Amino acid sequence: MKSLKLAAFAALLSLSALPLSQAGTLTLPPLKVPASASALQPAGDWKAPAEALDYAATKKQAQEAETAGKFAEALTAWERVIDRTSCTEADRDAARTRIRELRPKVQPNTDPAKAHVWNVLALIYKEVDIQGAAGSSVRYHQVMNPENLATIAKELAGWRDLVFEFSSGLVLLDIDAVVVDEPLKQLTARGGKYSVDVHDALPAAKKELAKKKYDTIISYAKYRKGDGQSLPRPFWTAATVGRVREFGGVGYIMIPWGDDYPFVGRGELWGEMELHEWLHQIDDVVRHYLGYPKGVAQNPDNGQRDPEYTRPRSVHTWAYFYKHAISEHLTRQILTELAINPPQKPGSVIKIGPASK
Repeated sequence: MKSLKLAAFAALLSLSALPLSQAGTLTLPPLKVPASASALQPAGDWKAPAEALDYAATKKQAQEAETAGKFAEALTAWERVIDRTSCTEADRDAARTRIRELRPKVQPNTDPAKAHVWNVLALIYKEVDIQGAAGSSVRYHQVMNPENLATIAKELAGWRDLVFEFSSGLVLLDIDAVVVDEPLKQLTARGGKYSVDVHDALPAAKKELAKKKYDTIISYAKYRKGDGQSLPRPFWTAATVGRVREFGGVGYIMIPWGDDYPFVGRGELWGEMELHEWLHQIDDVVRHYLGYPKGVAQNPDNGQRDPEYTRPRSVHTWAYFYKHAISEHLTRQILTELAINPPQKPGSVIKIGPASK
C-alpha cells in the first residue's frame, strides 16, 4: 500500500480515468488549500500551557485584547477559556460566541506540512458475494464499477478538504484508500439487514494495520445496482464505532454504498457523510481520550438542538454545523492534540467549576 504524500499531489490522476495505482489503492484528487487573505492578522502563538489558568484573568485578557483590536491575541485568550480554565458550560458558550466573531479575522494555516496528521484507512470492497440468511436461495452479488471508485475517491477527498478547511488548516487526513480485491463473503445480519461489522472487516483491516498505524478505518461495500439482487441496507445510512478493541482502539466507520451516494444532488457537500461519522469518533476522543468535559466537543447529531447554530431554510447541508463543531467547539490546541492513544489527558487539568462571577 502506498500512502498519499503531499509531494505527489501534482502527479495525481484525473477522475476522468480509473483512479487506481498499480499498488491497488485509489488515488485522490489534490488537497484544496483555502487562500488566506492578506488583511487577516497573523495567528501568533496560540498554543496552551500544560496547566490550568484562572478563568477571570483569562476572560479579562481576551476582552482587553479584543477592545484593542488585537484579534489574534483575543482569539487565543478566548480559546484558553475553553481548554485551560475551570468554568461552566455557560462560560464556554460565551467564549464560543466571541470565537465565532474572531476566527475569520485571523490567518489559518495554509501549509499542509505543518498540519496535525490523522491517519485514515479506507477499505473499498471491490466485490460483495454472499448468500442470504439460512434457508434462503438468494445470492447477493455486487461489484464496484470504475464510476463507483471514482466517486468514492472524490468523496474521500471532499472529507479531507472539509477537515483541513474547518480546522483552520491544522488537521490533515492522510488517507490510504485500499481496494480490496478478495470478495467480501461475510456480512453481519440483523433483522434481515446486513452490515460490514468489525469482524467482517477484520481480515482486510489486520492486513493493513500490520503495515501502518491508523486512527480511523472506514469501509465501503456496494449494496445496490450490481449484477445481482440488491442487499437490504442496514437501519442507518452510515454508522460509527468510536473505538474498536480488535483494531487496537481505532475508530470504525461503515458505509453501505449505493449508487445514490453521496447525496450531493440533494444539496450535501462532497465528503459530508464521512465528516459526520468522523465527528462521532472525535467527540469520543475529546471526551474520553483527551479528558475534556462533555460539551467541549459537539455531537454531530445535535444540529437541530444546538442553540448556537440555526440552519437557514434555503440550505440543505449540515456541513456548516460541522464547521461550527470543529472551528468553535474545538480550539486550535485541542485540534492538534487529537490522538487515539495520547500520552496524557490534557483536558484533565480543568474541571467544571462553580458559576462564574
